[in-house]
Amino acid sequence: MDAVGLRRRAVLLGTVGVGLLPMAARANERVGRALGLPAVQVARPTQAVLQAVARAGKRMVAVGERGLVIYSNDGGQSWVQARVPVSCTLTALRFADAQRGWAVGSMGVVLATEDGGASWRRCLDGQTAARLALQAAQAQLQASPPGSEAMAQGNLLVEDAQRLVAEGADKPLLDIALGDDGALWAVGAYGLAFSSTDGGREWQSQMHRLPNPDGLSYYGLVSRKGEQLLFGEQGLVLGRRTGGVSGNFSAQPSPSNGSLFGALALREGSLLMLGLRGKLWRSAEPGDAWTAVQTPVDASLVAGTQLADGSVLLVGAAGQVLLSRDGGQRFHPLALPQRFPFTGLAEADDGTVLLVGMRGLLRLTPAELTAAASSSPSSSVRKSPV
Repeated sequence: MDAVGLRRRAVLLGTVGVGLLPMAARANERVGRALGLPAVQVARPTQAVLQAVARAGKRMVAVGERGLVIYSNDGGQSWVQARVPVSCTLTALRFADAQRGWAVGSMGVVLATEDGGASWRRCLDGQTAARLALQAAQAQLQASPPGSEAMAQGNLLVEDAQRLVAEGADKPLLDIALGDDGALWAVGAYGLAFSSTDGGREWQSQMHRLPNPDGLSYYGLVSRKGEQLLFGEQGLVLGRRTGGVSGNFSAQPSPSNGSLFGALALREGSLLMLGLRGKLWRSAEPGDAWTAVQTPVDASLVAGTQLADGSVLLVGAAGQVLLSRDGGQRFHPLALPQRFPFTGLAEADDGTVLLVGMRGLLRLTPAELTAAASSSPSSSVRKSPV
């Protein structure tokens, strides 16, 4: 962290006054209740706010508001609500296989499942995470030479972590990912970053190791061909190698100054980065420069998936769905009979595509997807250089 970054962090910390402490205490009480109450049973879960959907073997699992988790064994035709020990909103989930998976959400919560999403246990929350951040910052401060810049940085990290402890579990985690090296990472707002090497039983704070002096929010992680990228607010991109001995994250060239909300690694090796106002970029191989891909939308793109046939689908915050059949070089919109702000999508074992968002769940069978593609504009938008 350079001197400018240190001064900027100090100014930010200085704006937190003692008058906010009573408010933080009341917020902690509300957090405690939400973390201690199981998710309420929902009469129509597919019409509730859903944030993400993923595949666990042949099962589909979706997560959403107030701890809602639902799963389907028939391609999304029928759903069962899972047993969840918290009632805070869940924002993302990942599965390592058909049984083991993790979900993250508000209040810094991380949940784990070992039965394909039917039941979950809490393995981290924002209160514990804040204490881990403080312990890591204090250890770094103690190891810093007196009077050094490292000591100045350590002091600021300790103050920042103390503020996290005082404010309680009021900040969300926004993504969770399992790297090629087996490390599990959970990241989120204001630079929150924690990792686990044992499947989520024990966690370590990584905030003091990441080059993010302004505490920008992380919106997600993506892995491809032995590298892992961490991306987020104001075009922040950090990267590390994951093959063999893993390295630390370092700053990487970014395609944008605007926020990056999603990323998709394709099987053939290219990587798509999704951003504000329909912005989209493609990198063919690790280390390659980013190329801008024009899209026919001007609302933020937030998530994507690659189908079994190699096609790529992207969804947007205004309800758009874009299709590419050439590895993400050109996209055109699908004509859907219904749309709403989407937050995630995934393909089921039978080829059905499930889209989730602010109004619940939309199910597209392979026949419906083909019809939507056939009735959409035939002209594609070609890529252009940055």
